[in-house]
Formats: sequence, structure tokens, C-alpha cells
Amino acid sequence: MADPAEGSPRDTSRFRNAVIGVGLAQLYAWGVIYYPFSVTGKMIAADLGLSIEAAFAGYSSMLLVSAVFAPWVGRAIDRRGGRLTLSLGVLWAAGALVVAATATGPTGFYLSCVLLGVASALVLYDAGFAALVQVAGRQGRRAITYVTFLGGFASTVFWPITAFLAERWGWRTTYLVFAAGMILLCLPIYLATLGRAPELHMTSGGADVNSHPDDETPLEGPARRRAFVGFATAIAAHQLVIAGLLIHMIDAMRQAGLTGEQAILVGMAFGPGQVLARFAEMIWGARFPAIVGGRISALLLPPALLFLLSGSMNVVLALCFSAALGMSNGLMTIARGTVALALFGRHGYGAISGDLALASLFSRAAGPLVLAYGLERWGLSLSALACIACGLISVAAMEFVARIAASQRQEHRAKIA
Repeated sequence: MADPAEGSPRDTSRFRNAVIGVGLAQLYAWGVIYYPFSVTGKMIAADLGLSIEAAFAGYSSMLLVSAVFAPWVGRAIDRRGGRLTLSLGVLWAAGALVVAATATGPTGFYLSCVLLGVASALVLYDAGFAALVQVAGRQGRRAITYVTFLGGFASTVFWPITAFLAERWGWRTTYLVFAAGMILLCLPIYLATLGRAPELHMTSGGADVNSHPDDETPLEGPARRRAFVGFATAIAAHQLVIAGLLIHMIDAMRQAGLTGEQAILVGMAFGPGQVLARFAEMIWGARFPAIVGGRISALLLPPALLFLLSGSMNVVLALCFSAALGMSNGLMTIARGTVALALFGRHGYGAISGDLALASLFSRAAGPLVLAYGLERWGLSLSALACIACGLISVAAMEFVARIAASQRQEHRAKIA
């Protein structure tokens, strides 16, 4: 992780500490805010007298609230810096988990979902990317890739931890333990690592010092606005499909002919697919413009979804489907940060990141509801066709963005020639 290209040993150490620290903090935050509901949702519903549908409506409301607050958080990071914003976010998240743990009925539960939605906007990837770019400077693309690689293990680590704690001590104690961990682990990390960027990194432009040369000229004017709309559309269409399938993976696999145990095994392949794609980006990504990763992530989705049209699916095909889905999502998570950095630059990156999160989170909130309706009314095949159509929209939008970026590069080269 050392950077021989520029910077003193002290700057290199600061970069390394920031990436590792933020990566671990993101792994923990995702593990205790986003993923526990998959394990504790039924427990919470039974304890509070809610239906499963009502409990999942609370989960969706958490994503919607996060979407609403994400642009504000991004702009706060631009103005106040990542250290203050994310440190306050950690305290807010801990308080939200305590409110969830002490809920005695639907009112307390829905209040905790709203508070956790704000916490998600304050401490998860989009806020973390914006804060990290301030510290990493022109090494932002590399820093984002490393952090998402670490964060990709959140479900693998915290699903079993959540299940272990909840089975022995109950979901309420589990959430209190998670709240304490936010303060004891994440708060010291952000206070220690999210300082001012080294002066050597505070140069103009948006690219990583070791990145591809095509990423060194942020878009301007009408091209910038068109690229933002296209990129937001690509992310939204992609995440609509991913979010829906993640929640309904087991039901979809059962409709495809697998047993419950086989469906769970298939769902587990999603995580390794994400990590594999992020590892590939970490090793080879700098050889290509950032937009290439975004294009690959979009292009992987429609072929993966074709597996759902194969009729009676066997375990091997289902594992390939889940792994390909994970690879697509793993690359898209990175692309949300790195493509935005390459296209729009470091100036105002927090605001751009927050605005893109608005599109992403609204889609992630809608995806489970839309696919639940589709699977119930249309069945698996027609739902899969609708998902493929969304995937193709994501591909078309990403290609639109790539053309804009290529045209801008040609104009820039013509000016300096």
C-alpha cells in the first residue's frame, strides 16, 4: 500500500492508516447497521407484535431516510470535513441502535428505523468515500478500492456474529453491544485518521497519482451535467435489481426449483463474488480508466440474470448466477466512488457523492418492494425479464457516460496539442 510515487514516509503512513482505519470502521458500520436486520427481523417482529411485512417496511423506510439525508451529509463533509461529520455520525448511530434495542412497540421501532436511516447517511460508504478523498488527495481512487475490499466482508463477518449473539442474549442485547462497538471502535478511528490531507496530495484535479491518465481531467459545463444524469441513472437501475434480488434471493431460488438449503448456499456465493471483483480491481484497476470498471459492472448484470430464465435451475447454475451478481455489485460499489472522482474531480466531491447516493438509496429501498410484487403477481420468468430490462438500462446509461468522457478527453487533447 506504500506510495513510491510521491510523499514522505510520514505521508505514506498517514495514507495507510487512513485506508485501513476507515476500511475497518466501514466493515463494522455496515455489519451493525445494514446487515443485522436479515437475521433479527423476524425476532423483532415477533417481540414487538409486528407482521413481517410491517417490519420490512421499517427497513425500507431506513433506506429512504438515508437517501433523503445523503446530499446534506455530502455537503456537510465538503464544508466541515470528514472527521467532524463522521465522528458525530458514529455517536448518532450508537444512539439509534440504543433506541432500537429499547423499543417496546411499533412507534419505537419505526423511530429507530428513521434514526438509523440518518446514521446510514452519516457513516456508510458514500460519507466514507467523501471523507477518505479529503485525506487521500489524488490517491482517492486507490483508497476507495481498498476500503470497499475490506467492507465487502461485512456480511460474511457479521451475519454469523449477529446470529450467535441474538441466539444467546437476544436481539436487544445484540444491538446494545453493537452500539458500544460504534463508540469504542469507529469513533477513535475517525478521530485519529480523518485529518487534513498531506500538502503533497493537495493538488488540483481528481485523479489518483497512480491512476490512468484518462482520469486526470474532470468534466466541465454541459458535459458534466449530462454525465451526472447518465451515471445516476446507471446506478439507480443497477441497484434496483441488486437490492430486490438480495432480499428475495431465497424465494427466487425456490421458485427456480431449489430446496431451501440449496437456496441459502446460493445466497452465500454473492459475498465471495463481490470480494473477487474488488480484489481484481485492486490489483489491475489502475491500468484502465475508472469508467471501465463501471462499464464492466453494468455489463455483468444482464448475462447474470439470464440464468433465471433457464427454467428448472440446478445448484451449479444458481451458484454462477449469485457469484456473477456479486461481482457486478462489487464493481459498482467501487465505481460509485471512483468513476465519480474521475468524472467530476475532488472539488465538491462530497456533494456529488451525496447526490448520487440519493439515486442509489431510493432504488435500494424500492427494489425489494417491486420484486416482491413481481414474484407474487408475475412469477420468476417475467420478473427476471423486467430485471434484465433494468440491467440493459444501466448498460446503456453507462455507455452514454463513457462516450461523454471520451469526447471530453479528445477535446482536451486537441487543446493541448
